Amino acid sequence: MDTKQTILRVNATYHLRVEVGGSIQRGEKINEGPETDESSRAPVSGIVKSIRFDAERHEFVLVIAPAD
Repeated sequence: MDTKQTILRVNATYHLRVEVGGSIQRGEKINEGPETDESSRAPVSGIVKSIRFDAERHEFVLVIAPAD
């Protein structure tokens, strides 16, 4: 079983569409804002394990783990 987690940084200007414990599918939109880059879409499918705010970079940092 692959336990590799994906760390994703998303601009914090817009509301997130995902929450901790929720499942996410590859390509799913992550935030409500305009799609200006690849980071607004999930690069992998899995479960959102954590979300934290990085004030210095004004970003949300998401950890996505593979679904069991």
